[in-house]
Amino acid sequence: MHFYSMKKLHLLFLLSFFTACTDQPKVVPAKNISLVIGNPVSFGLNNVLLFPVGGNYNPDITEAEKETENFREDKSLKYSSTSASFSVNTSSTLYDRNAQSEWINSHEEDFDIRNILFYNKLTGKTYPLTNDTLHILSFAIHYEYADSPLIFFRVVKKDVNEDGKYNSKDAVMLFVSRENGKHLIQVTPENEQFFDYFYYPETKTILVKTAIDIDGNKQFDLADETNFREMKLNAPAFGREIFTQGLKDSLKHLMNKN
Repeated sequence: MHFYSMKKLHLLFLLSFFTACTDQPKVVPAKNISLVIGNPVSFGLNNVLLFPVGGNYNPDITEAEKETENFREDKSLKYSSTSASFSVNTSSTLYDRNAQSEWINSHEEDFDIRNILFYNKLTGKTYPLTNDTLHILSFAIHYEYADSPLIFFRVVKKDVNEDGKYNSKDAVMLFVSRENGKHLIQVTPENEQFFDYFYYPETKTILVKTAIDIDGNKQFDLADETNFREMKLNAPAFGREIFTQGLKDSLKHLMNKN
């Protein structure tokens, strides 16, 4: 083969090699979420404190944000990206409308509370609410429902609408535990959105109302179906559906007949 042809082939090989190398996607190292333990909350149980635990959705404050007038004047904004806290719901609308006091993650768009640590001031012992991955939106303690006080939690497991956050727009579940956070029980399924319950003191039960994303649009709205589950407060367990699927299907058939 001619010398110049060999040289040309060699140059083409080197060019294709470097082009292939530059076309490879860059490997971005995984970013660890910083563990943030929030301030203690005295929620009504003697000698026991509660600490929210989680991480930020957007932990980095950009240089542009630092130059804004609000950021320079309000020191609290400098720490907003690491805000792990439960605060008393002071709005006129409670998520748990039967609660005397309700604690909420008031920054659920920015901060993801994934667990709760309980701390006994007398014994010095600490323990987590769960060993599972949860996203806790709010909780309320009830002394009036059962023989032992219960805590009702609003919890998310799935990012249903796939917006990268776990909040009230997703499938919110009802969880129940004893007042010390022990024996945590899931009451509603992770693909239905819990939004209300009804208490019946004569039977010590609650009927839990949920919404089902029946049209599959990854939103919970007026177009969705509702469902009811029963739970005995003295024996917390996964809620029992009180209307069978067969019954609901027959009712839908009658409704759509005409």
